[in-house]
Amino acid sequence: MNAAVTTSLFFVFLFLKVDCLKLEEVFVLSRHNLRTPLTDKLQHVTPYPFPKWETKAGYLTSKGVLLEGYMGEYFNEWLRKEGLFTNECPSEDSVFFYSNVKQRTIETAKAFAESAFENCNVSIHFKKNATVDPVFNPVITNTSEVFKELYTASMQRKLNDLNLKDAYTELDKIIDIKKSDICQKHSFCDLVNRKDEILYRPGKEPDIFGPLSIGNSLVDSFLMSYYSGAKTEDIAWGKITTSEQWRKLLQITWENQNVRFNHTLASDIVKHMLNFIKNSLLTENTARKLTMLVGHDSNLNSIMAALKFKKYSLPGQYEITPIGGKIVFQKWSDDDKYYFLKVEYVYQSRDQIRDGSKLSMKDPPQTVLMELTDCKVNEAGYCPWSCFVDVLKNIN
Repeated sequence: MNAAVTTSLFFVFLFLKVDCLKLEEVFVLSRHNLRTPLTDKLQHVTPYPFPKWETKAGYLTSKGVLLEGYMGEYFNEWLRKEGLFTNECPSEDSVFFYSNVKQRTIETAKAFAESAFENCNVSIHFKKNATVDPVFNPVITNTSEVFKELYTASMQRKLNDLNLKDAYTELDKIIDIKKSDICQKHSFCDLVNRKDEILYRPGKEPDIFGPLSIGNSLVDSFLMSYYSGAKTEDIAWGKITTSEQWRKLLQITWENQNVRFNHTLASDIVKHMLNFIKNSLLTENTARKLTMLVGHDSNLNSIMAALKFKKYSLPGQYEITPIGGKIVFQKWSDDDKYYFLKVEYVYQSRDQIRDGSKLSMKDPPQTVLMELTDCKVNEAGYCPWSCFVDVLKNIN
């Protein structure tokens, strides 16, 4: 881009009139909606029984289908309001839904699409008969010793900086770990004083074993019960009664993701998804209006790390990447056909999820403006699309 064009674009960006902008394209990176806990093998860490769920571990629940349907209805209303779609069914080449191979992601995509485009024949794409899909599989692909040393050192620094004593102490009391099998048989009697072990295996997700992984599974189980609408006495055996407890415990799930995926080297473990995003957003495809990828919190976290998103907070949520939450990349144009990027996190609050609240433009989900470190936004939250293109192209 020559200097004259750059200068012209700068002044367009500076004096951008938001009410003159037109939405051209939307790219959504979504986490699946409400599921059952990922594991049902936690009985060894507590003497108390865990609740029974309606379906297998890690499956989308019927409430998850309902909640995602509400999100689809809201997006339909918003996209029609902005003129991206009409009341007619979208053409086959104007929408693209792509899901990971897990039941919870496939069913989330279906629930969204069926509600966003009711009575329309919208396809959900996923790799049939596959156990993994590289696009959604944030695994270590660089097999060099140098990369291993850099990544494990980064993970270790984050582990060394953890300050979860209060959270672990709270969790130890809730599960009564001293009366558990893991204490009686293996002398693992508290989470506070145990060390985490880094599990670094090429072809696998960067992982850990110890208090952080055990704590993450436990808190996840409690949170899914909370979201499902269970009575307070049936969540963590009635031992979580305050918002302060939830905030303290949810630090564990955030740090689990932070230690494993929030690194400057994240572009390696998420390179297949980055390539998909680049191909989708950097290819001139005037027919495509909506693309939606449905994956997991690890996908959202590693993509945000790779693209260097600034720190953010989500009001009304305990989670940093809540179930059903979506990073919404929006391409806008003005009358002179200059293009701009706006990124928002669209999500359901903890109360909206627990209460099963229906969504609409009058009762919308929560929305938070997101910013890229290398794509400065103006007061309205837009940055030049050309800047975003440079960000994508410069990722190794």
